[in-house]
Amino acid sequence: MKIIYGLFLVGLVLGCSTEKKEPVVAPEAGFNLALSDPAAIQLADSVMQALGGRSNWDKIRFITWKSQDGLTTYYWDKSKRRARMEDGINNSVTLINLANGTTRVAVNGSENPANAAAANAAFSRALYSLALPFLTKSQNFSLLYMGEDTLARQRYNSLVLVPKDSAEGRYKLFVDKTAKLVRYWSYYPAAAAPAEFILPFDNYEKQSDILFSGNRSAGQGPTSIKVEAELADKLFTEF
Repeated sequence: MKIIYGLFLVGLVLGCSTEKKEPVVAPEAGFNLALSDPAAIQLADSVMQALGGRSNWDKIRFITWKSQDGLTTYYWDKSKRRARMEDGINNSVTLINLANGTTRVAVNGSENPANAAAANAAFSRALYSLALPFLTKSQNFSLLYMGEDTLARQRYNSLVLVPKDSAEGRYKLFVDKTAKLVRYWSYYPAAAAPAEFILPFDNYEKQSDILFSGNRSAGQGPTSIKVEAELADKLFTEF
């Protein structure tokens, strides 16, 4: 009996010592830690881990995708923080330096600075639709934990992303309590305003060990998502 009890204690100690802890995701430089809830940060780390982990995300350099209607194509160089947007509706090409916000737009082959602000905003919306759960601890946001929400008869943990410029409104991610994946997302133009939209964030598929949500059930969001090993540099420098 003493031997059995001793083996039980050893097993208990080993079990405690090998218990997995949620990996901590290092925030991007400029992330507002002081204005972020510890519970929200922990939830954001859990989401990143469920999506495949920060190390796998950091290995990805290029991502391309299309709009839901297939008329706009996006190119994102994560490492060098550059982007290209080809809009087939108005026959425009946008080149964006995401590090400093410099944006150039050409319409029908002629550069048109007047369209730069609108094009930049359009790309930001598309980028958030693709990758917001990966950007929670970026320099663009602070994080709030808002407890639980009920949506479509399910309970979710509620993670709110407040932009650096709070006048830009805020985003809410509805996080599956078990799988830790984002199932819905919403946008509020102001803190006290009703949601401008609440849309599914579903149909996850794995690429390069990372889960991406595309071809969503509500007919909104990114399609044809592809992780690229290489893209021509001129895509980000030439119209």
